[in-house]
Amino acid sequence: MAAKKRSAPRKSTTRSTDDVLRAQNVLLEDLRSQMQFVLETVTGHYEELTRKIGDVETNLSARIAQLEQVVRKNSEDIRKNSEDIAALREEVFRLRHDFDHREDMKRTEALEARVRRVEEKLGLAS
Repeated sequence: MAAKKRSAPRKSTTRSTDDVLRAQNVLLEDLRSQMQFVLETVTGHYEELTRKIGDVETNLSARIAQLEQVVRKNSEDIRKNSEDIAALREEVFRLRHDFDHREDMKRTEALEARVRRVEEKLGLAS
């Protein structure tokens, strides 16, 4: 006669499955907790970075506005300097002309003085 095989009691198998499920649930809860921590950390860093970027944007906007004002002022100064340079060039040109023709001017002045004296002698003085 063949001997009957004894099967293991179902109760211990069920308990074993319950233990595995409990262990998995504990691991899932731990994983959820860790994910929540990561999410909170990332969110905190995101908010901090957003604030810092906003601060940098505010500072840069103020600096850009200041630079624009300086550039406008410099442009005005450059225009004025260009006008002054043009006036100085004209004056230098006139002075060079006068310098180059100073002998002619002396002769002309001497000639005008002589003409005045002649006119005065003739009674034609104006």
